[in-house]
Amino acid sequence: MMNLKKHPVKLLSLLLSVSLLTACSKDKDDKPSYPKEVTLEYRITPTTSGLTTADVLYTNETGGIANADGVSLPYSKKFKVTVDRYEVFGITVTTAVGGTLKTEILVNDKAVDTKTFSGTSYIHGITSYQFP
Repeated sequence: MMNLKKHPVKLLSLLLSVSLLTACSKDKDDKPSYPKEVTLEYRITPTTSGLTTADVLYTNETGGIANADGVSLPYSKKFKVTVDRYEVFGITVTTAVGGTLKTEILVNDKAVDTKTFSGTSYIHGITSYQFP
């Protein structure tokens, strides 16, 4: 083995390499930390006339399923919730008449999923989002 005391340039190079490798390592993980509190919002917007009410099922702030029958359209439900990684939140909408409507899930006021559903005599659709 080489004596590094006799070769100060090699010793300095080794020390600089180690310090640079340590300094260049990521300070922060790219993955979001969980659990975390977010503001979650569901929106249902009719895009054709004649759609005035809908039956809605959605994941609520406790992780359970809430049922809202005959809600007026457009509809919005917004709440704060603490979520874990891979947790899923969703909304199901059903109407008794045909047409077209749009569903959205927003996290911290940013749309994370948007879907459009259509039907001739009724509409049924499911929109969900899984936290990464």
